[in-house]
Amino acid sequence: MVKNIIVVGCGNIGSRHIQALTSLPFETNVAVVDPSIESQKLAQIRLKEINYDYKKHEFQWHMSTDELEQKNYDLAIVATTAINRLPILEKLLELGNSKLLIEKMVCQSVKEYEKLLDMLKKFKAEGWVNTNLRYFSSWQKIKEQINSSKPVHFAVIAPNISALGTNAIHYLDLFSWFINNYEVNLHGEFLINELFPNKRGSDLVEFAGTLIGTSSRNSFASLTFLPDVKIPTTINIINGDKHLLINETNQKITDLINNDIHEFEYEHVSSTTKNIVADIITKNNCQLTTIKNSFYLHKEIINTFNSHIEKVTNRKIEYCPIT
Repeated sequence: MVKNIIVVGCGNIGSRHIQALTSLPFETNVAVVDPSIESQKLAQIRLKEINYDYKKHEFQWHMSTDELEQKNYDLAIVATTAINRLPILEKLLELGNSKLLIEKMVCQSVKEYEKLLDMLKKFKAEGWVNTNLRYFSSWQKIKEQINSSKPVHFAVIAPNISALGTNAIHYLDLFSWFINNYEVNLHGEFLINELFPNKRGSDLVEFAGTLIGTSSRNSFASLTFLPDVKIPTTINIINGDKHLLINETNQKITDLINNDIHEFEYEHVSSTTKNIVADIITKNNCQLTTIKNSFYLHKEIINTFNSHIEKVTNRKIEYCPIT
């Protein structure tokens, strides 16, 4: 049976989702919605870069959801920026879409997120946040080694080109997965007292310095993104008698206790999305964090970064300018 999927937003990330859909093992009918002609051209170019069965996977292109003949789909993928995303989600829910896969950050304010949770309840819908590190086979193998009954010390060091504001949710979600606890409290005292440009738009900002996360059983995380340095992205994990050093850049895992080195496979949206979508459609569930469970982390990230912006700029803000 053909599965119907809608993708809203087909820019850089959305176009990679679209590529992934062509590798699904079942037939798909995909509606792509984006008001930007440039984004549609990008997605179409990227589709032409890969070989796939054109009869098995069909695509229709639209400027607006108002153009859609079909209103509800087996899955809705929302890959727009977080700016003004809530009205898009509300429209999809009103049209009868009950399964959503949403790019992070889900929203730019706590009020927006709370309204989304109310809407999901009202329309009896469910959704997941695309913090897709959980679908990396290498991270899954590491997760199997973690003893969540013992403290987990999780430290990321990265060049600021990787973008702390953009990537904090990914690593903090990974940390919460390891400790089996979504309530991670954040502390921004060690962020650098400066705002940095965001490559995704002039109305967005980035951060540098260290973000600290604390949780139960004395587990803690630290995310350190350093400006003006060229270093590999590394993650240090200490848990009981385990001490692993993951070099994401050079794709190596070093077991510092046993002095073993293994390969770390960095996977991309164009591959992880295939498995995520297949799980949602065939199992009505997936390994990603649900929108509901990701609320606490989103709230902590939004409030921590907003407080930092207010300290730097001396002005009150409501929406966190990250996506």
